[in-house]
Amino acid sequence: MSPSTPKVLILTQEFDPTVDPVVKSLMSRDVEVIRVDLSYFPSKLVFTTSDFDGDRRQLLHRGRRVDLDSLSAVWYRRPTAFVFNSQMTEAELQFARNEALHGIGGILRGTECLWVNRPDVDAVAELKPYHLRLAKRLGFTVPRTLITNDPDEVRELITTSDRPIVYKAFSAGVIHYPGGFPTGLYTTIVGKEVLDHVDRVRHTMCIFQEYVEKAYEIRLTVIGNTYFPVVIDSQSKPTTSVDWRGENMLPYGPYQPLPDDIVERTQRLLTELNVVYAAIDFIVTPSGEYVFLEVNPCGQFMWMQHDLGLPLSDTIADLLAKGGPFTREGPVTQVGY
Repeated sequence: MSPSTPKVLILTQEFDPTVDPVVKSLMSRDVEVIRVDLSYFPSKLVFTTSDFDGDRRQLLHRGRRVDLDSLSAVWYRRPTAFVFNSQMTEAELQFARNEALHGIGGILRGTECLWVNRPDVDAVAELKPYHLRLAKRLGFTVPRTLITNDPDEVRELITTSDRPIVYKAFSAGVIHYPGGFPTGLYTTIVGKEVLDHVDRVRHTMCIFQEYVEKAYEIRLTVIGNTYFPVVIDSQSKPTTSVDWRGENMLPYGPYQPLPDDIVERTQRLLTELNVVYAAIDFIVTPSGEYVFLEVNPCGQFMWMQHDLGLPLSDTIADLLAKGGPFTREGPVTQVGY
């Protein structure tokens, strides 16, 4: 490959089928792809930055040396945690982990190219209390929300609300029990039966929201300035009516482009969050009002490519191959199915 060949670093898990089609698409564009999982550090992965013998910022992976300053883009997908020597004590592991986070995090943060998305940006963007407040300020309709670890607050809400209330998890809601399969916590309508166990609320932060009546829902995938709004006919099945993640075979509705005002607010939201990629969930009410639920800067997308034939992996490949800088100024393209 020539020195001008675009180079894309992909940080993801050892097994990530979502990445495979994007890698194939990048290689068809003659892009050099470096795919690395941070769990390779320190046994199979070396980072170096030095100015003793000229500025060097590089990683070495399985004999392949990569100049970090030559990268066109970094796709921070879903890398796993560092894996250290099993002979270390817990105190030594904690020290090594903190040193690696500072060292590698600082080296990567100093890599000036297109990031989809930078991990520090993701960490802020996925904070649900923050992006709900931001969405509300930007003019989105947002469900009324209680975030607390005070059982009395929850007790008051449940006993006085004239609308159904749902509980949801801040994160993906996956609990890993030793020796078992991961268990997911889906959005659930709660009633007065929750009062029998309301004291458990004090163990951690909890989020409760007013249930919003739905005509259908929209999963919007944003890749740069390309929008892929997908209608999910969640009310057609009892298994998807409250949380459509509870069904493998999703009921899709006909394509509906987003209204101009929703696109404009979404662009402003993503500009403030500084993300290049995001998955955003909306409810559309029976009266046609769009209700913002959340933004996920690392949301999955390949299931929609398989189900609906959307060119999501090619669009990500185009974005990564082009590199940066990226700006949200300019027109938005909405892609149907």
